[in-house]
Amino acid sequence: MASSSLYFLLIFLSISSFTLLSQSQTSSKLNKFVLPIHQDNKTNLYVANIYKRTPLLQTPFVVDLNGRLLWVTCEQNYLSSTYHAPRCYSTQCARANTHYCHTCFSKARPGCHNNTCGLMSVNPVTSLTAMSELAQDVLSIYSTQGSNPGPLVKIPRFLFTCAPSLLLQPVLPGNVQGVAGLGHSPISLPTQLASHFGYAGFAPTFALCLAPNGVIFFGDSPYYMFPGFDISLPLGYTPLIISPLGEYYIEVKSIKINNKDVPLNTTLLSIGRRGIGVKPVEPFEVCFNSKSIDKRTRVGPKVPNIDLVLHDQHVIWRIYGSNSVVEATPGVSCLAFVDGGLNTRAAIVIGAYQMENNLIQFDMAISRLGFSSSLLFFRTSCNNLNFTAIPLRE
Repeated sequence: MASSSLYFLLIFLSISSFTLLSQSQTSSKLNKFVLPIHQDNKTNLYVANIYKRTPLLQTPFVVDLNGRLLWVTCEQNYLSSTYHAPRCYSTQCARANTHYCHTCFSKARPGCHNNTCGLMSVNPVTSLTAMSELAQDVLSIYSTQGSNPGPLVKIPRFLFTCAPSLLLQPVLPGNVQGVAGLGHSPISLPTQLASHFGYAGFAPTFALCLAPNGVIFFGDSPYYMFPGFDISLPLGYTPLIISPLGEYYIEVKSIKINNKDVPLNTTLLSIGRRGIGVKPVEPFEVCFNSKSIDKRTRVGPKVPNIDLVLHDQHVIWRIYGSNSVVEATPGVSCLAFVDGGLNTRAAIVIGAYQMENNLIQFDMAISRLGFSSSLLFFRTSCNNLNFTAIPLRE
């Protein structure tokens, strides 16, 4: 692989009544699931409401694209008749790749037992870590066969960790109870879904469609949005590189702005400063007047198309104004890129804003990333899955 290549580290992305099916009730056609997500207005993090426990309870989790597992705080009010903490050296511990025996000196409760498995949980914003108890309990997720969610489907022994509440502080949204990891690791959410439903032809694939009210698809395409459009049709593809820590990377050969090559050691912001006379708005460095920009697509004469040339010169991920420009203050728009500093994990990080209203598909079976560019040009968006048609309780 060329040394001049860049790797993109895709970091964490910065609902009600139901019918429940058990595994015995599912058919061989049950091979796709949907998880509604929404963007927190204060932090801009993405939050998923996931059904857990017995009886089922909706619990909000921050979505972490590179997270290795799902963790939840159990110190207070974790009530479930199906909670179980696997013993040291059990099959569950081996599956989670942990050989550490957890000890707790407080009164026994979920998250506090002796001779159970310990595993590190991580806050993806602060990087704070804490030893946590490996646990298993019921998790349920919406099935789908089209553009509407179907009945909830139950995973009776989903593995996760019970983490101390200090991991929630101080920057996660106030109502969240944990983090849902989507990384390539033994007990992440996508991996456990693929393992549990593999008998039904479930593909080890998931796709992000980020928006203020977006969705995560689990399973292979097609993915339908209102009014019946398969948003996987415009996907381009590039090899997906997975680090030893289960993080997702792609190879970038070059960058073009308005079809002109940019030297890899020159940032987009330094180019954008030329000839632009509006005062920057922190934390951004390149800003201009918004009057000439279309408010929906953010396309205008001052907004460049940014092309990421991937593993092949004919494979290009185009970033339009809708994903490169943000209105920082009324009348002032800025390029939505910031200096990552000297100690970044990768040369460039694709953030949640660059992925908004793009379909991004992670295919683990063949190590391939699919990308659509902005869906706004196809007259749809990631807000358009119909979650109003959720079945009622039987």
